[in-house]
Amino acid sequence: MPSDYELTLTYTADADAIGSAFEIITGQGKITGTIRQTTGWAGDSQNFERIPLQETLHVPEGESIITLRLIGEANSADNVKVHSLELISPTAAKVMIDSRKKAQEMRASTDWFVEAKYGVMFHWSTTTQPLRGPQKSYPDAVNAFDIDAFTDMVRETGAGYVIFTAVHGIMHFPAPLKSIKAVMPERACRRDLIGEMADELQEHDIPLILYFHHGVGDTEWIKTAGFLSPDKSGFFRIERDILTEIGHRYSKKVAGYWFDDRYPLQPFEELYEATKVGNPDRIVAWNSWILPKTTEFQEYYGGEFGGALVTPPANFFAENSSASGLQPHGMIFLDDPWQHGYPDTDIAAPLFTTQRLIDYVQTCIAQKLVITMNMGITQDGKVSPATLEQMRTLRQAIREE
Repeated sequence: MPSDYELTLTYTADADAIGSAFEIITGQGKITGTIRQTTGWAGDSQNFERIPLQETLHVPEGESIITLRLIGEANSADNVKVHSLELISPTAAKVMIDSRKKAQEMRASTDWFVEAKYGVMFHWSTTTQPLRGPQKSYPDAVNAFDIDAFTDMVRETGAGYVIFTAVHGIMHFPAPLKSIKAVMPERACRRDLIGEMADELQEHDIPLILYFHHGVGDTEWIKTAGFLSPDKSGFFRIERDILTEIGHRYSKKVAGYWFDDRYPLQPFEELYEATKVGNPDRIVAWNSWILPKTTEFQEYYGGEFGGALVTPPANFFAENSSASGLQPHGMIFLDDPWQHGYPDTDIAAPLFTTQRLIDYVQTCIAQKLVITMNMGITQDGKVSPATLEQMRTLRQAIREE
């Protein structure tokens, strides 16, 4: 049926594109607008913002072709990149308001996260390589993982929490989850590494947050789990079942999640409800990288800053901005770019001088920007001595211990 739609345009534009005009046309309906420079932390051509347009667009009944284009003498068409154009019906607008209210009511406190100041992250997964020699199978590596040595190392860093990869790229979970066995029996491990890690860290008051990837990119998993179907509800139902089992199995032992590759058109509300099973105080981030937040159903910003010491602009977390309503958080890597993925190689040297890292963390703390630092780790559980020494010095500077 015909309707007047609110419009939201997600794009990035550099300074030399300011003032370029655009139009959106369908049938007899047309609106025009002017490109403005977008801001953020990601740099030129990557600062995507979700910008509501002032006018509504009338869309007639039946099939319509909607055209978005720059018009006139564009200042710099090459420096405008569009991610999406959203058409929001009056009914959808009401649903969005109700969903936002529900999400806000479900959000857990992030006070403990802010008080933690900083934490460490480890990409330890099926593709992680040992420092030297042949790679073990993932189940064998899980069996050989030295929890005591790992915990001792974490304590030396002074980390206020740990983010650990439960699933990274390949859907293979380091615990005997029935929900995964039901899909691919060989993709669950006998040893409950997550449970043991959570118990050991908990003894030292270090919360465990799980990094979780839905397995898109794992060709065997997506075929078996139904991602290749036009209707992907079955695929996400399996993910919901996995999260529900994790919730029941670990309860308060798992303090949160950091979900990767979480772009639009995923059932966030349903999955978010599953993340709260067993512990409604879990905090959640859905990483949308350089795009604006993709859902209200989360507590903290993903903040995948990578190999740069980023502090987002002051308005980034303000009302109606790219990460409004979310606890500020950033994630950087200190040596290897996320994971140690090459055989018979040393972990990369530290990217930053120790003093520069200390100054950065102190700046983040002052801004209540919780910062997670990824340390390269080998399959046999080794970290870089140089990076660990850097973290010891950081601990002394920040924790004064």
